[in-house]
Amino acid sequence: MDYVKGMSQAMQQAAADNTAAAYSNAATELVKSKDRVRQAIEQATASALAAIIPKLDHNQPLTEAEKQIVKLWVVGDAEGYLEMENSYNDWLQEYQRLKDVIAGCETQAGSIDELVEIHGVLEDAIKVADAMAHYLDDKERVTRFENALNNLNAESNKFIANVLKSMLASAEV
Repeated sequence: MDYVKGMSQAMQQAAADNTAAAYSNAATELVKSKDRVRQAIEQATASALAAIIPKLDHNQPLTEAEKQIVKLWVVGDAEGYLEMENSYNDWLQEYQRLKDVIAGCETQAGSIDELVEIHGVLEDAIKVADAMAHYLDDKERVTRFENALNNLNAESNKFIANVLKSMLASAEV
């Protein structure tokens, strides 16, 4: 697939170099690749989406296939992430472990060594909590959108149509 061509080599090179700069460069290239994939999805579905917008404007019901196109444009990024993410249970365990470590430190005197240790634990806990928040935010976003899509009315149809018009206008199709 041309959209990800060279990405595995960039990731392999970052792993081989094992430096912050190498991983940062790989992340930059991965973002570019992700953007190319998004653009390809938009190009492949733009005409179908353009045909759906008038139906929403006129409060006409959507078929399941049309709902899937709308969903793809609005929350497809989150849905794709949720389907592939497999670390959430590990994060839950790590979060619990870190919570227990922090609880154990609450009664310590606060020597320099203890402060250095708790600083590292807190940094780790921040990163785990942030990863969990990102995952759950995407999960909640998909759920909210699915609920909205299954309970459309004239007002929500107009709102979604306007959102989609804006997205379509800003898409590189």
